[in-house]
Amino acid sequence: MDDKKVIVMKLAASAAASSTALSLIPGDAATPIANQIAELSSYFIVVLCAILLEKMLIGVVGYVSFTFIIPFACILGACYLYKNKVVLKDLAIKLTIFGIILFMAIPASIQVSDLMYSSYQASIEQTVETAKQNKEYIDEKKNELSKEDKNWIEKTGDYLSNFTSKIGNGISEITKKGEDTLSTFLYTIAVLIITSCVIPIVVILIFAWVIKILFGFNIKGLTRQDDEHISSWGSANIAGKPHAKELNG
Repeated sequence: MDDKKVIVMKLAASAAASSTALSLIPGDAATPIANQIAELSSYFIVVLCAILLEKMLIGVVGYVSFTFIIPFACILGACYLYKNKVVLKDLAIKLTIFGIILFMAIPASIQVSDLMYSSYQASIEQTVETAKQNKEYIDEKKNELSKEDKNWIEKTGDYLSNFTSKIGNGISEITKKGEDTLSTFLYTIAVLIITSCVIPIVVILIFAWVIKILFGFNIKGLTRQDDEHISSWGSANIAGKPHAKELNG
């Protein structure tokens, strides 16, 4: 999880640097792309918050389960042995199952998330390198355009036409690099949101569904059915005893 957090922070820094570099290009050709890249920072913050929340929940959930829920279930089980009330036994069993599943849910969700993330880790790390290379290219082109722009008054005749064409081609190349950077960031954000936010929630929902199914069993009802079966079997034996005595008599 720490490696994932570092990668997300690098991506956020790369996005900010790329947006700044594009916004300093002469003219407004690269400004829309720079604004879109800048808006991606909010998504990186969401992913980073999800990673930190998962990291905190690992310790908190285990502490709550084994400090409060399961010990309280054990107390209810002891009370059942003392007072012999079925409701205490039912509640103790349900709390124990709930505590164990709650303890397993967060680590399981993080494990599945890390498994999916590892499949795309190479491409995500490549995004950081691609953004860095594109930024260096944009800075280089920006410096070239700045040097050309300072001496444009000295350019006359046919060379002025060539100069203008060179400026246009340079800005077009910078815009293309900006578009490539934006597309790589969008793909990476989609992968991070799915692996860090969507998959953990889906796994937790599956565990919640399992808890609902387990708690749906009416343990008390099953106990009553067993008691009724035993009572009916006992009544049949009692009813059969006088008939047996008559045969003996």
